Amino acid sequence: MSKLLKKGSKGEDVSALQKQLVQLGYAISVDGDFGPATEKAVLSLQTAFGYDVDGIVGPGTQKLVEAQIGYGWNATAPDATEKALRAQGKDPAAVAAEKGAPAKGK
Repeated sequence: MSKLLKKGSKGEDVSALQKQLVQLGYAISVDGDFGPATEKAVLSLQTAFGYDVDGIVGPGTQKLVEAQIGYGWNATAPDATEKALRAQGKDPAAVAAEKGAPAKGK
């Protein structure tokens, strides 16, 4: 993928991204339309890994998606976000506080 994908994007690149997001456990349709559900999944993934949360899939977010598929990460697994942050050496409570959300556990 060489172009940015964001809300309103359509086509094969979006379908490919959606298939990857489904592999990661996000319950979205694979329809080639980057709509609200796809955007929500991207925002969730970016939040889980401490990326800039903008809902846009550029090279960095695409590499993240591909890497997490390789690691077998799944968004529906218990404490997936916490484990993802800890694997990066980040404190989930600190990240949650920075984002203005309550942290689950330590």
